[in-house]
Amino acid sequence: QCTCKTAKLLAQAAEQAGCPKGAIGCISTPTMEAVQELMHHKHTRLILATGGGAMVKAAYSSGKPAIGVGAGNTPAVIDESADIALAVNSVIHSKTFDNGTICASEQSVILEECCEARVKEEFRRQGAYFLNTQEAAKLAAILLRPNGTMNPKVVGQTAHQVAAMAGVTVPPQTTVLIAHETEAGPTRPYSREKLCPILALFVERDEDTILRRAVEVLLGE
Repeated sequence: QCTCKTAKLLAQAAEQAGCPKGAIGCISTPTMEAVQELMHHKHTRLILATGGGAMVKAAYSSGKPAIGVGAGNTPAVIDESADIALAVNSVIHSKTFDNGTICASEQSVILEECCEARVKEEFRRQGAYFLNTQEAAKLAAILLRPNGTMNPKVVGQTAHQVAAMAGVTVPPQTTVLIAHETEAGPTRPYSREKLCPILALFVERDEDTILRRAVEVLLGE
């Protein structure tokens, strides 16, 4: 309903500015069948497909020009040059908007070792909860399904709700859950895209190791 309402508002504004009526539309009852029909319609000239692999594959198989977009899995870097309070606030604001369901929101934070203590202190001041080893293991067990895909039950839930699902007790007002991570890849749940208020935290020695880790995170999804 949010998507349909947004499309309606955009259409109204565009038409008031001279755009032809009907230029912006939305499928009111989204189904794979409806999407397939739209993608194969004779008037469809270009497809931009976001979402899961099946949707992107369907777009590329439609016979029409298509641009596919996969997981965001955005790493954010905080180094010694950062305004730490602003950087932490920006990450938390992004990661808690709509409970982290925006795929462009941060998924990992990579810190320069020299500012680790200050950044952690600021995250705690702004309501973040750092998971200990046992808590992180419990939470990791519910982030992915047995086939390695994201568990839909955690998507869009608050930090407190996700923690409760895993049997971890955190303050109700917790903004984000943060787990220390040392590796990235398909089998490391925290290094992957998490559409809820959970962040992986990497601590690296210098700029070179930071950049290598960022690339590892992006390629590991």
